Amino acid sequence: MRESVRQVREEPAEPGRPGKPAGPEAPGRRLPQQEAAGAATAAGPGSEADPGTGAEAGVGAEAEGRDRRLVLPAFPGTAGYGALRRALTKLGLRHAADVLRPPRSAPHRGFHVVGGLWFPGRGPDARLAVDPGFLEESRNRWQASGDSRAPEAVAVLRTLAAAVDRDPAALHRIVLYQLSCLLVDGDGGPTAGAARALGVHPDDAGLLADAVAAGFPPSGRVRRAAEEIADAWQESRLVRAGQLAAALPAAPADPVLSALLAEVRRATESVERLMADARALVRRGRPHEAAAAWLAAAQKAVDDPRARTGLLGAAVLAADADAEREGTEGGEPGGDPGTGARDGVRAAVSAGGVRVTWSPAPHGAVPYGGPAPWYRTVRFPEGAPHKAVEVGEPGPGGAVSDPDPPTGRKLRYAVIPLRGDGVAGVPRVTPPVLVRPEVTRPKAVPVPGGIRLDWEVHPEAVEVAAVRRPAAGRGTTAASGAASGAASGPTPVPCGLHGLVDRPLPPGRYHYLVSCAYVRGESREVVWSPGREVTARAVEWPSPVERLVVDAPDAPDAPDAPGFPGFPGGPDSPGFPGFPGSAADVVGAPRLRLSWPEPERGQVRLVHWHGRPAEPGEDVSELLPELPPVRVPSPDATAGGNGNGDRDRNGEAPAVPGDGRPWSGTEFVPRPGARNRITAVSVLGGRAVAGASVLVETPGAVGDLMARRLDGDRIEVWFTWPEPAVLVLLRWEQDGGRRERRIPRSLCLGTGVVLPAGAGECRITVVPLPRPDADFAASGPAVTVLPAAPAQAAVPATAGTAVAVPSVTSAVPVPPAAPAAPAETLTDTDTDTPDGGSPDGSSPEDGSPGAGSGSRDAAGAPVPDGSPAAEPSGEEPSGLSPGRRSWWRRSAR
Repeated sequence: MRESVRQVREEPAEPGRPGKPAGPEAPGRRLPQQEAAGAATAAGPGSEADPGTGAEAGVGAEAEGRDRRLVLPAFPGTAGYGALRRALTKLGLRHAADVLRPPRSAPHRGFHVVGGLWFPGRGPDARLAVDPGFLEESRNRWQASGDSRAPEAVAVLRTLAAAVDRDPAALHRIVLYQLSCLLVDGDGGPTAGAARALGVHPDDAGLLADAVAAGFPPSGRVRRAAEEIADAWQESRLVRAGQLAAALPAAPADPVLSALLAEVRRATESVERLMADARALVRRGRPHEAAAAWLAAAQKAVDDPRARTGLLGAAVLAADADAEREGTEGGEPGGDPGTGARDGVRAAVSAGGVRVTWSPAPHGAVPYGGPAPWYRTVRFPEGAPHKAVEVGEPGPGGAVSDPDPPTGRKLRYAVIPLRGDGVAGVPRVTPPVLVRPEVTRPKAVPVPGGIRLDWEVHPEAVEVAAVRRPAAGRGTTAASGAASGAASGPTPVPCGLHGLVDRPLPPGRYHYLVSCAYVRGESREVVWSPGREVTARAVEWPSPVERLVVDAPDAPDAPDAPGFPGFPGGPDSPGFPGFPGSAADVVGAPRLRLSWPEPERGQVRLVHWHGRPAEPGEDVSELLPELPPVRVPSPDATAGGNGNGDRDRNGEAPAVPGDGRPWSGTEFVPRPGARNRITAVSVLGGRAVAGASVLVETPGAVGDLMARRLDGDRIEVWFTWPEPAVLVLLRWEQDGGRRERRIPRSLCLGTGVVLPAGAGECRITVVPLPRPDADFAASGPAVTVLPAAPAQAAVPATAGTAVAVPSVTSAVPVPPAAPAAPAETLTDTDTDTPDGGSPDGSSPEDGSPGAGSGSRDAAGAPVPDGSPAAEPSGEEPSGLSPGRRSWWRRSAR
């Protein structure tokens, strides 16, 4: 008759999950014990009155009067030994026998290990056997001890009691194995004294030490295998059990271990036969029978990957055979490969991945009184069940999500029923599922002239294609489409990974089919998704203003009139043609005129534009309320205008030759001292688009323009810089000739500009220049005249002699680039560094304007301040600032 040693530990089941219950109902294999016949066994103690009754496994002892000897266990013989050892270590106990004696127990000489595990009784020959009653008494004494370790100790004693209930020899084997390990690993080796120190009775200490010294294995690979093999066998991990068996002696002295190794070999051979039969059944086209054989192999060897792979492959063949017999694919005739449903299992591809749902086993399929099965879901490529990976967590539910499946390849999903940790039945498999995620979060927005579509794509998408269907829908024929003005068939629309802009389109409703491309595995084949339909509507938008012209209200046809190159009219012409009135009539910033051709649709608004210029036709509907309108004169200042102007001074819309459309215009006052970007915005309903724009600069006026003679060959010019200009054009005319220089701001701060000039009368003009990107500049030149040197002077004018004439400022439009001077004039186009200052425009050391040039006498020698000088001609100019007035007085002294 065969006995068995079962699992020691009691594993609590997870809430709601069928666990592996401890006790007689525990699943898994039983550990074989040695047969009573022919084995060296020792009689175990039964009670104090009858010391000679009982049976013991693993321990041998000759009858009284002969030599006594011990056969030590080569392995603990129980599953869960590792957990038990860790619990004892946490309690600070050396071995399992220590937990049998609670704190404050009566002193004793030790416990016996020969003939069983027992303690001396109260009489000379009395024995206390460690049986279930002894263990229960120990638990009660631990609970009454008040020791902080009592809860953990009681749990250990319950585990030992469960082991003894299953096998009376279990505790004896555990204690002997632990004592043997402690003795062989001790510093002094296995001795009788070391055994007594561990609590062994003196009568048995020497016998135990001799048995350990005879050949118990030290700590290492053999011991680790001996302590783990019972767990592997108990849990049907046959592959692992075979690996551990290879590390142990082929013919151990322990009969229980020898029987276990034989069982492992027989089970391995059985599994190999089952797998060979299953392969043969597959070849003969009997997938259902093959699946049953693979299932039996997988249940005997839960950790054998060949059994798992074979079971999944056979399940696929069986499911496909059933579908072929029923004439369905994808769960229904003509099913989409993106969705698989079969045998109550369904896999649906969505934007969030793949969702697998199934119907749990019916009530009648669960054994009476048994727990309902749990389910594990795996995913594997078509034709490659060996690459299966688990999806989600096992559970009793009927759904699981795969958030990140591979794209562009066919996949299978299998739902495996579980009972405990073993497979409970043949998996249910879905048809092939091709994962090709569509675009997500599509958004259609009407834009000027068409439609803009935006979407999000899967990270593995390599391309996106879009097709526009006829506006009337999928059912539109060529005739009806042509009649309605729509395309007669699908039209490809260029797009990127994240969107498209489709224009031009007439107003109406449109349908777009957007598909994504993916690369299929190692073949690099490109597969396309079926496509997602997006509906959009194009609306009517205003037409953008194509041109915007800015000029002076009375500007002549020729932009460069004689007299002042680059400017309409010139300072010599009365009233500066091109501006209303003469210089005396200009107050603040000048008026300019804006003209534009009327757009086909919408009304025009002129606005000040800040930041990046808008492209013509760009949608500015959301920005329009925030754009400040252009400031225009009162309505009576623009004849026929409406405040934003759409007629000329005669109240009629002028037409440009060669252009049949009417033009509109208005006068406006640019902001002084600023860059004014004016944009024409067309508005229709609540939609607005940007049109043409112009950049008008209105630099500040040049102020306090004055000049004086330094000597007979040089003059010095001073003026207040016209902010925010960065460049001015300085022109001086003398004896019929004319010269020009462009002066940067950095060279004209705090110092004057020294120019070469003779003794004759010199006319000086300074005008701000616009930046290169300006379309128009409204600025006025400042003019002053330096009279000729006194006629009585035989040499150049006396140092310090100077005449300053107040400048005359007039608003004159300045083109972006100054044209070349007339051929008869002398032009100096270099940028000068003032002689009276450093190149960066800093003042001379003494701080007085122009001091760096120095005042000179008639011979050209420097004249110190306060030296006699010729009286200045003319009176002190009026309208000078205090600083300029001081300079004038110093120069005139």
